[in-house]
Amino acid sequence: KPLLHGTCLLPRSWPIKQKTISGSAFISPMQAYQDSVSTEFNQAMHDLSDITSITKICSGRKIDLPHVAGIYAFWWIGNRETLLNSNRSIVLKGPGGKGVTVRYENWWPKYLKFPCLYVGKTTNIRRRFSLHLKRGCPGQLHKPERENRKVAPNTTSCQLRWGIEHIFPDEKHPLKIIESSVGFSYRTDFGENAVAERFFQEDLLIGTWRPWFNIDSER
Repeated sequence: KPLLHGTCLLPRSWPIKQKTISGSAFISPMQAYQDSVSTEFNQAMHDLSDITSITKICSGRKIDLPHVAGIYAFWWIGNRETLLNSNRSIVLKGPGGKGVTVRYENWWPKYLKFPCLYVGKTTNIRRRFSLHLKRGCPGQLHKPERENRKVAPNTTSCQLRWGIEHIFPDEKHPLKIIESSVGFSYRTDFGENAVAERFFQEDLLIGTWRPWFNIDSER
């Protein structure tokens, strides 16, 4: 029978050591779950060799990415302390329009080389990447709201740009931060039943990598 941990059913065949009276180290069911995820399909997205800086992807108006479907992730590859010293609180609109305060924490799995900022899926990697950055729009797209409330994104597909502008509200040139401190990775190798696989794997990566800018209001 599987072990029940939170809402995850974990097979007993997984290598989980039980804690003894002597206090020897053990692997919790959730840690075993995260470790298994890190060594399977998503390893192709979080390895150093698979994360590319924005400046290497963009050359003038050219974007060196394919026009194909896939899942993708944005990473903070700059100084971690700069990220953790940013504006990490946001007030989202909760049920009944009431404000709900959320704080972005240093909660990423230890096996990740860089903090994950956003995970998504798309039918066109290149087009969605461009929409996230909106490189043709210099300066701030999202003016800070009073009381740290969430500003409505300029579009439904610019979560990365919106997120960077929220956590660095005083930065007049947010594209410079994105170009110097953000990386990108993706995968497109989905075979049979690809639409369903991308749907489930996006959800799995969000729950495992805990990206800041994927958090949104509850309804």
